[in-house]
Amino acid sequence: MKNNVQSYRNILNDSREVSLSEKIKSEWDKIETSSTLLSFQRMFYNWRKKHSKPKASPKRTKEVAVKVTNAFSELIQELIPDSNPLELPESKEKEYKPYRLPINHNDILFLTDIHVPYHNIPALTAALKYGLENEVNTIYINGDLVDFYAISRFQKDPRKRDLASEVYMARDFLYTLRRLFPTQAIYFKAGNHDIRWDHYLINNASDLIGLEEFTLESILHLDKLNITFIPDKQLVSMGKLTALHGHEFGSSMFSPVNIARGLYLRAKDNAICGHHHQTSEHTEPNINGKVTTCWSVACLCELHPDYMPINKFTHGFAHVKVFDNQDFEVTNYRIVDGKIK
Repeated sequence: MKNNVQSYRNILNDSREVSLSEKIKSEWDKIETSSTLLSFQRMFYNWRKKHSKPKASPKRTKEVAVKVTNAFSELIQELIPDSNPLELPESKEKEYKPYRLPINHNDILFLTDIHVPYHNIPALTAALKYGLENEVNTIYINGDLVDFYAISRFQKDPRKRDLASEVYMARDFLYTLRRLFPTQAIYFKAGNHDIRWDHYLINNASDLIGLEEFTLESILHLDKLNITFIPDKQLVSMGKLTALHGHEFGSSMFSPVNIARGLYLRAKDNAICGHHHQTSEHTEPNINGKVTTCWSVACLCELHPDYMPINKFTHGFAHVKVFDNQDFEVTNYRIVDGKIK
C-alpha cells in the first residue's frame, strides 16, 4: 500500500468531472503494479479512510445538508452498475424504453391494419376525411400498413403473388397521405405483416441485411416523405397511454369477453392496440379507485380475407388527444358501410 501513496494522492487531486471509479482506473493504468484493479481500488479506499482528516462539526444545518448530499452522490457514483466495480464480463444487454411521441404531437389520427393492397377504400376514405375535417396534427399508422401476402410464410394462391405491386401500392398510399397532410407529423410503426419483409430477407437473402437500400424504410420512401419509422415490438407512449400493434402478446391476449379486456389483463395499464380488427373497450377501477381503460381499434382493410372469411372483423379508427399534463382522451370510432358511427 505504501508504494502507491503518490498514486492515491493523484486520485484525490484529479479534478475531472468523472466518477471516482474512472479516476481510480485511470491511475491504475498509468502505474506498474501487479495488483488487480479491484485490489488497487480496495487499497485506495483503506488508505483514504486512514488518512482522512477528522472534520469539524458543522455549525449550520445548511452545511450539514450539503455535506450529506455530496457524500451520498459519491457513494452512488461508486455503486452504479455502469462502473462495473466487480469487473464482470462486458454485457450486450440492450436497454428497452418506450418510444415517446413529442408533446406537440398530441392530436392524433390513429389508423391501424390497412393491409395494402387489401385496403378498404370507403373505410379508409372516411377515416382520412375525419382527420382533415378535425385538423389533427399527427397521423399514426399502428402497424400492418402492407399485407406482404406474396412473402407470407402461410400457404398462398400463386395467382395473387405480386410483391412489387404491393410495395408500389403501399408507397403510392404514403405519397397520397403526405399530400393530404403536408405539415402533419406522420408515424409508421411496424406490425407483424410489415416485418414479413425482414423475415423474407433473413430467410432468402441474408447478405442484404444491413444494406440501407433494402430496409423497409427505404423501399417505402419514408425518409423522402418525412415519415418516422418505429420498429416492430416497440411500445409507444402517447402521454399516459401506451400504444402497441397487438401481436406482441401473441394468442395469449385473447379474451372470451373482448380484445380490450384481454389487453387489460396483460397490460394492467391504459393501452390501445389494433391487430385483431375489432372495436372494443374495457374499463376497470382498482381497489383504490384508479380507473384503467384499454381499447382495441378496428381495421381499414377487407373484412373477409381468404384466410378467415368468417370472423368478427369491423372497420374503424381512433382519435387520441393528449393534454399538457399527459392525460389523454380516446374516441374509438366504428365505420359501417363507409360511414362513421
